[in-house]
Amino acid sequence: MKIRLTQSWRYFKRGHVFENIDDGMARQLIQTGRAVEDKQQTIETAAIEHRAETADATPRKRGRPRAVPQPDQSDAAGG
Repeated sequence: MKIRLTQSWRYFKRGHVFENIDDGMARQLIQTGRAVEDKQQTIETAAIEHRAETADATPRKRGRPRAVPQPDQSDAAGG
């Protein structure tokens, strides 16, 4: 029998569904008001995973670019 809990019972939370529970236990839970018989059909669905391209998230330096000093002619090697 398939039942859905309307109240917490033992360590199961409200809304938990038992697919194959013993009929005696199911009837006892229904009589005490802790569960209801669940007659809803299970519907299975499939999902297709799409591969997504993500942007490059490398951090960029902020601010203006700094000038790189050029070596003088007098500092050149061999001169």
